Amino acid sequence: MLRPNFAEYLRKIDDLNGGELRIINQYEVGEGLGLSSKQTDEIVDQLRDARMIKKITRNKIVLSPQALYAIHKIEKSE
Repeated sequence: MLRPNFAEYLRKIDDLNGGELRIINQYEVGEGLGLSSKQTDEIVDQLRDARMIKKITRNKIVLSPQALYAIHKIEKSE
């Protein structure tokens, strides 16, 4: 089970991408959730380690297929 702030972060990426696997700025996502840069970095590092996102460049990320599956599984259970 994903921690709530992780799930919110993944959902925000999905919302900003319109449900597609597109590259996005990690800080844009964090800012949309009211997170500081440090909080965003910590969440991104942990999600990357869990293979839920992939870092493309220093601040660009993309969801993994596993993340899309987790997001949609969470939405169905709500």
